[in-house]
Amino acid sequence: MASDYEILGVSPCASREELRAAYRALARRWHPDRFLEGPERDWAGARMAEITRAYRACLKGSRRARASQTDDDERLKTARRLIDDGQFVNARAVLMEVSTRRAEWNYLFGLMLLHRHEYEKALVYLSVAAHQQPENEKYARMENVARGMQESSRSRFGRFSR
Repeated sequence: MASDYEILGVSPCASREELRAAYRALARRWHPDRFLEGPERDWAGARMAEITRAYRACLKGSRRARASQTDDDERLKTARRLIDDGQFVNARAVLMEVSTRRAEWNYLFGLMLLHRHEYEKALVYLSVAAHQQPENEKYARMENVARGMQESSRSRFGRFSR
């Protein structure tokens, strides 16, 4: 069975405008009033009902995705405040609730680990952030800080580190 997006002929990441345009084009083509009485009209009515159901489902999913994005943005701001306040355990818990692991998430998670002196793990996350957004100087700078701290901790504890 085709997905709602396939029924409309759009990508799952289509905007509301793209969804609306696809729905209107299909409605113009398949509206039952365009067909004479008979089995074709009945079939067009069923097709139109399927198109309308798919359109509504896609719109509902679009609203949910936007709400999720807003929730994630708020969680990232909260995590940033917690890191700034030195509440690293709480910051980690908030970050784990974020659904999308984009560059800012990796940066904040790496920053939290850096403050907890987990330099190797911090470097991994900060490197991912820097690679996700290479134009972001803050991410690149913090990656270099983490690399320096990791090397410094290795030289200080040389024979005791892994």
